[in-house]
Amino acid sequence: MAPMWLALALAGAANAPVTVEVVAVGHVDAPATKFVLAIDLTASGDSDDKAKAALARKKAALVQQLSAAGATLVPDESGTTKTAALKLDSFDSSTDKADEKPSASENFSVQAATRAAIVAAQDIVRKTEGASADQAPITSIGDTAVASRAAKRDAIVRAKLDAQNYADSLGYASATVISVSERGDLGTLFTYGMSMAARGPKNMFEPSRGDTVPVDIAVTVTFRLDGKK
Repeated sequence: MAPMWLALALAGAANAPVTVEVVAVGHVDAPATKFVLAIDLTASGDSDDKAKAALARKKAALVQQLSAAGATLVPDESGTTKTAALKLDSFDSSTDKADEKPSASENFSVQAATRAAIVAAQDIVRKTEGASADQAPITSIGDTAVASRAAKRDAIVRAKLDAQNYADSLGYASATVISVSERGDLGTLFTYGMSMAARGPKNMFEPSRGDTVPVDIAVTVTFRLDGKK
């Protein structure tokens, strides 16, 4: 028979609190506050220079209409208009088509704060000769702070459920939070990646184009399991 002190020590160790670390990914669908529409614009002229001049005039008129509808040019990081390099399709003298002229084309983007404004912009583009916007607008949120906090709250709720499941499985009465971390270690990144993969590859690699934008935040929460049953 084991000595009484050894039996008590073993019983104490068996009933001692344990810690468990849970990685949880919180998710919210935040209302989009930014809609970006990519536009292609083409104009022609009797020469390359005249084609470029015609394009500039057409773009200025189009941008004015779009601005009146609530859609403005998207600036790049340096504050200049974001455009692709000007492309020229020069007149081919070998062709017999007398109506062919040099053409200039440019692509640029406009942004709006509401779906209604970007829909109005799409309608303007459709009615503009030489203009097209084939892709649905890309949506995002301007300030991610509020959505991120909501996603973190969701992550904490999910972590608590997992911790309580551990407590129930191991015969403990409670799971108490003792630390929360947003560290991006391999375990956290793996859990985050698995969560994204579960939603499908399109959600991982394609930009959002709906009226809401998914926001996901991974947190690591450490719990103390107490009260051995």
